[in-house]
Amino acid sequence: MTTPDEQWVQRLRDGEMPKRWPVLLVAAVTTASGLGVLVAEFASPDFLRGLDSARTQANFVLWPLFVAGFGLLLAVVTWSAGRTDRRTLARIRERRAPRFHLPVSASGLRATDDLPGPRPEIWTVDASGLHAWAPSRAEPVFDLPWTHIRRFSVATKDARGQRVDFGVWISTTVGEDVVVEPRPALGRGFEGGPDELATIVRVLRALRRELDPRGVAADQP
Repeated sequence: MTTPDEQWVQRLRDGEMPKRWPVLLVAAVTTASGLGVLVAEFASPDFLRGLDSARTQANFVLWPLFVAGFGLLLAVVTWSAGRTDRRTLARIRERRAPRFHLPVSASGLRATDDLPGPRPEIWTVDASGLHAWAPSRAEPVFDLPWTHIRRFSVATKDARGQRVDFGVWISTTVGEDVVVEPRPALGRGFEGGPDELATIVRVLRALRRELDPRGVAADQP
């Protein structure tokens, strides 16, 4: 299969999780920085005298709180995603040898805007099609064979008057299209940006041409 030469794509092909400690280190430094600024500010008499000012509250109190909160959120999301993805990968490896792993933050059917539970955490790609996996199930919670897939494209939505990319749209032949919101790395809790989404769509199209005999003529951009 021909894919872009990004390291993160290779990790998804191999089902490898990047090391968590760099992200957790950034989260710890960010949280400590925000809290440190708050402590320094409240230790200053001049700051305390001007605390009743709305400008002071907005610029010197809310901003450090936001920085500290972001650091905590990053740490919690990374730890939770890593734990969940490890459990899901263990389920997958017991039964399948996928060609590609696609971690997601959400998956939905366009007809109902929700897949049946439990919530899928990782989609895999193999010779039979796409499969959605949850950490609590030994088998896929949703299967999408190649024969049901028409094409892959980038999903867009309206946001503040503009069209923004947010996921991968899987058009099907069975009346219910599927949209997934990919994460660019296993063990990470945040969605990919426009460049990552475009790359994932190209990878899925290439996999289809390789694994599905009908894919050579189908799924044209």
